[in-house]
Formats: sequence, structure tokens, C-alpha cells
Amino acid sequence: MKKNQTIRLIVGNGIFSAITAVLTFIPIPIGNVNINLGLIPIVLAAVIYGVKSGLFVGLVNGVCVLVSPATIQFFFSINAFGTILVCLLKSGLAGLFAGLIYKALKEKKPYIGVVLASIIVPIANTSIFIIGSLIFFDGVFGELITLFIAANFIIEFVINLLLIPTIYYIVNIYKRKQA
Repeated sequence: MKKNQTIRLIVGNGIFSAITAVLTFIPIPIGNVNINLGLIPIVLAAVIYGVKSGLFVGLVNGVCVLVSPATIQFFFSINAFGTILVCLLKSGLAGLFAGLIYKALKEKKPYIGVVLASIIVPIANTSIFIIGSLIFFDGVFGELITLFIAANFIIEFVINLLLIPTIYYIVNIYKRKQA
């Protein structure tokens, strides 16, 4: 990799990591559900900089979720190891999957790759959280919490599906004008 490309990769990963950190710590209340937009930079890092960047920014998001007051107060007190594993795996793997999907489609159908990467991140993030919760926090979740998780998933899914392809499209227009 050329020195210029390496610098762009490091700076890009830093910028998307900072954005995911900020967005993760700023919950947006929608009704009785708080969502965060921290998944958006994960997808953008994956499609702009590649699989490793998606994984890296996903792990940064996982660390941010891990150190959030709600996680520490609730999940850490039940199972510290499970909390660490679930927080890192759910968003790290979501970023990895986004990068792999986009990489597979970027040559022939890049826009479809962006849309599918946008879809897989909330699905992977929520699915791994639910599976990890069933394994490590058995009996903690009732119907009410399950409804909050479902509502959170639907909202994040729709936001990702609408915003990420739009942001990607705008970034590509900017890149073409700069060339």
C-alpha cells in the first residue's frame, strides 16, 4: 500500500471511529425507545475503506457500548465476561459482514452492495445481541425488554436503509468532482 493510501486509511478509520463514538453516546429518544446512530459509520467505513475498517470501527462501537453507563450498571453486574464478549462481537462482526458483502458486490453492483451492507449491520448487531443475551443473561429479559429491542431494531434498520445509501451516493459525487 502506498504511503498516501495508508495515511488516508488511518485518518478515515480515525474519523469514522470518532463519529461512531459520538453517535453511540448520544441516544435519540423515539417514543419510549432510545436509538443511536453509531451503526452508520460502521457501514460507511466498511464500504469506503474495506473489510478491516468495518471490523475496526465496529469494535470501537462495541467498546463505546461496553463503557456506557447503562451497560456497566445493568449487564456488567450480571456477567462481566458475557458483557464484554457480546458488546465486542455484535458490532465488530456487523462491520466485518458489511465489509464482506460490499467487497463481494462492489465491482458489478456497488449500490446493491451498499444497500445490503446497510441491511446486514442492524440485523447482525441485534441478532448477536439477542443470542448473546440468551446465552449469558438467561432469564433477564422479559416481554417488555424484548419489545424495546424489536422497536429499536426496526427503527435502526429503517434509518440505516435510508441514510447510508444516500450518504454513500453523496460521497461518490464529491469524489468524482475532486478527481
